[in-house]
Amino acid sequence: MKNSPTIKLDRSNFKRIFEQYFAGLVGFANTYLSDVSLSEDLVQEVFVNLWEKQDEYQNEITLKVYLYRSVRNKCLNHIKHEQVKKNYIKETLPNLETEEFFLEKVLSEEVAAILYKFIEELPKQRQQIIRYSLLGLKNQEIAEIMGLKLNTVKSHKLNAYRELREKLGAHAFLLAVLLDITI
Repeated sequence: MKNSPTIKLDRSNFKRIFEQYFAGLVGFANTYLSDVSLSEDLVQEVFVNLWEKQDEYQNEITLKVYLYRSVRNKCLNHIKHEQVKKNYIKETLPNLETEEFFLEKVLSEEVAAILYKFIEELPKQRQQIIRYSLLGLKNQEIAEIMGLKLNTVKSHKLNAYRELREKLGAHAFLLAVLLDITI
């Protein structure tokens, strides 16, 4: 391949480069991935990045090196990501299959269902404040969102917690029994 003048990516150059290198880059990627469809997707991503960068390249060789390195890096990153996923599954699957995990998740869902049932019985404004609180919002954020004073939010929250404690008190024995099952 001869050294040519600087390559500036415009529509016609980009189309020519895509048509010239796409198939070869897919074949190159496939040597890493053994999946033609995935290889095509990764090569397309490289071309999208190439178009978005709108860089100039010294010559055709510089551009070709950039393309092959980019495809290689995309493939290696994909392989590494897949390995991380496999390791995660390998490490977590045994825990997910345990009876303790199963019971813990069932208990968690049942407790949440009871709690949300009681939250729905609160006055509307208290319901919303507690829901925002369960999402992790601070009192000041809740006050701003709802257009209330900070002390109003605190007061409603305190009363809501008091009501919920009273209602949950009747189910405390059931919750204690369920908790003992998982221990």
